[in-house]
Amino acid sequence: MLFPRTLLLTIALAAGPAWAAPAPKIPDGAPYCAPPGTKPVFLSPMGEPFRGQAGQAYPAITWFAGADADHDGAVSRAEFVRDAERFFKTIDLDHDGRIVPEEIAAYERDVAPEIALYSRSREYLEVPTKRSKNESENYGGAMGAGRYAWLNVPQPVVSADSDFNRVIDVGEFRQAASRRFDTLTQGAGKLVLAAMPRTPFQIAIEGPCRPRPKPEIGKNGERRDGPDTDDRAQGEGPPR
Repeated sequence: MLFPRTLLLTIALAAGPAWAAPAPKIPDGAPYCAPPGTKPVFLSPMGEPFRGQAGQAYPAITWFAGADADHDGAVSRAEFVRDAERFFKTIDLDHDGRIVPEEIAAYERDVAPEIALYSRSREYLEVPTKRSKNESENYGGAMGAGRYAWLNVPQPVVSADSDFNRVIDVGEFRQAASRRFDTLTQGAGKLVLAAMPRTPFQIAIEGPCRPRPKPEIGKNGERRDGPDTDDRAQGEGPPR
């Protein structure tokens, strides 16, 4: 028996939603989605930035390949600490074995401007939360460098200053590296890339993430499109 084409079409439309794959569940704490074409940025556990191109593998793989000196597919404690020492030398501008406030300022300005707490990318890396009438701000999400890293450490260089004298020597940097290795590996004795969590920035790029809020219209009728997608948000250079 042949059915009229219109009847078949009606049946197909009615049954269509049952065939559709369910939308992926957005995890609690997922950030807003980054704008299309956003370039990926990764900050190593000690604060070294690695930047890639849109559509490429997340640049955590670049840091890992460099730290894995013997190319055995894992980063040992010794390799982790040696990589930290290598990075220390790049921000110790006068090579005296100490990072002083002027060198920290240069690091924040020239090396990793993304870590600024109020960089423009913050708007879509924030975790949306319901605020009470008396709550002015919520600081529960990743901050500073933590938005681009496996550890939520807002300033990974300054936080290595264990004696709080505003100077980080190479010994303090080594000790901080060893502690962070323990935190990341949880007693496994080696760091394996596949076992590391995705950073908030990686989730914002790759999803599942929360749809970005619709543009707002200001009192004067101007359109507010939300987070800017200029170079600062995409890790292309220091703030202008």
